[in-house]
Amino acid sequence: MNLLAHAYLSQHDPELLLGNMLGDDVKGLQIKLYPPKVRAGIQLHRYIDSFTDQHTLLSQARAIYRPAAGLFAGPLLDITLDYFLANDPAIYSKSEWQSFASWAYQSLDAQSTWHTGGMRRYFPYLKKENWFIHYGELPFIENTMRHLLSRIGRPAASPAAILAFKEIWIIYLRSIKFFSMSWPLMPPARQRSFYLKV
Repeated sequence: MNLLAHAYLSQHDPELLLGNMLGDDVKGLQIKLYPPKVRAGIQLHRYIDSFTDQHTLLSQARAIYRPAAGLFAGPLLDITLDYFLANDPAIYSKSEWQSFASWAYQSLDAQSTWHTGGMRRYFPYLKKENWFIHYGELPFIENTMRHLLSRIGRPAASPAAILAFKEIWIIYLRSIKFFSMSWPLMPPARQRSFYLKV
């Protein structure tokens, strides 16, 4: 999943951040086990995923990865979007990303008793290896893609996936205003609706 985007869209709120990071691990009625604001973060995670799944431009980008990754084209696109986000000067400068990453790691550490499933497994590596900063580095992205493709039994598809990344990069450069301005930041009324639901 696009971890950096989910963290960034958590409105610098520790509990929303936790829920956003837990979103893929919490199923069905399990959401009722969490405090209200964490539940709101889980709902926010689902909204972000729905936005990226349905957007036409992102669907086109996902299709570019499909020959190399098949059903795992989505995770490759998630990694790609985090790279674009981390390198967009309209979002944060490099020093601002450093400050954001430190805040996010500390916030998630402080709520570690709520970690579960995949997050419990990956968070120590996320923090130790400083993924939120490395998502902005091309070698890290390429290595992450190779690792993912090896895990799904498609290691030979790595060169094709990296070529697809470069093709999507060209689309990104042509559509940079979309990526800078169209992250799914919800209006206040939509934000309040999450608290009413959970």
